[in-house]
Amino acid sequence: MTWRVDLGLTMTGARGPRLDVSAGTVNLQLNEHDDVQVTCSRESLEGVSPWFRSYRSGCLLVSYEDASGVERLIAAAPISASPTEDRSAGTVTFTGKGPSWLLEDRALLDKDYPVTTAKDARKATIRFHGDTWPSIVGEIVRLAMLKPNGWLPIVTPPREAGTRQRTYEGWNLANNGAWKRIQEITEVIGGPDVAFRPRWTDDAHTAFEWELLVGNDQQQTLPQDNTVVWDGTSLKGDVATIDVATDAAAIAHRVYATGAGEGKTIALEVAQASALAEYMPLVEKVISDSSAEADKDGVSALLQSKAAAAIATQQLDQIDMTVHADPRDQPIGTWWCGELARVVTEGWLDVPDGEHLLRMIATKYTLGSDIATVQCQADYLGEELAW
Repeated sequence: MTWRVDLGLTMTGARGPRLDVSAGTVNLQLNEHDDVQVTCSRESLEGVSPWFRSYRSGCLLVSYEDASGVERLIAAAPISASPTEDRSAGTVTFTGKGPSWLLEDRALLDKDYPVTTAKDARKATIRFHGDTWPSIVGEIVRLAMLKPNGWLPIVTPPREAGTRQRTYEGWNLANNGAWKRIQEITEVIGGPDVAFRPRWTDDAHTAFEWELLVGNDQQQTLPQDNTVVWDGTSLKGDVATIDVATDAAAIAHRVYATGAGEGKTIALEVAQASALAEYMPLVEKVISDSSAEADKDGVSALLQSKAAAAIATQQLDQIDMTVHADPRDQPIGTWWCGELARVVTEGWLDVPDGEHLLRMIATKYTLGSDIATVQCQADYLGEELAW
């Protein structure tokens, strides 16, 4: 069981030279940018083209070979900062973020506008009517790549008919960042989870690409073919540790959501829990989105969705586990952040015996270790678990 780190080219997906890595971590968080940090020897960079190790053009490819000799790509993170060199130790440290980070700096427009006609962008309109969430997110990514040097090896979902609608005006450039618009979609009620999952493009593993996965209109969570099962019933089982943490900070019975506008004309929507606990003091919160505008009737559907989504009447239980990376032919790379895991427990002080279905919202891997840290939330599923 072996961790490896290679360099790659962000725009072409080409796999480059291997790094002699002494330390590193991979952090994956649902609907956020992946984070990768690796420290390698200075010698392993000798003769390497600057394009493979430079800001944005280079990419950190982290793979894991399981006990059966199968190598799977776990992360592909474009280099997000200048490397840090330790001359005395003879090491160089690289940091990278997932490809969604690159979309932060892409303006969402209906086409590419050269400088000579750039002012025409103010009249542009992108209108989605009768689409699915995967169609809209995929089209946002595709349009974001239709720029000079804008191509990325991302496989987007096919466009298909649905019931979702979105309109983006070209004049609203300040709020039309591609990643910002995607994040807004993940935050609305019934909005989908989104992931850019790396994979090899050929059996020889000479190149990579990202598959854009988006929850569909019927099921907001990421699609998955299998559910990993972790055995926490014995000392030699798949689960090494379990920690249950309760956090009441998210509780909100009434939420005020403010948007665009000033003074008495500011867009405002309010949502309240359908029922309040008899002896629970009221908790109110205020959230804001300056890009959310009201329609001619003074209603903002976006603010309505955000206010309703922020209502929470119960404490949040987060389950943190450490699990073995290659349990019973279910190694890293066959299960992912955002998917469901089935955990069977017995004999833990703070965890009831039985089978629990949990949603993985964050995973952390330490290079060189066969132990992974997984954060789960029971209430993320929208169903009660017997804890």
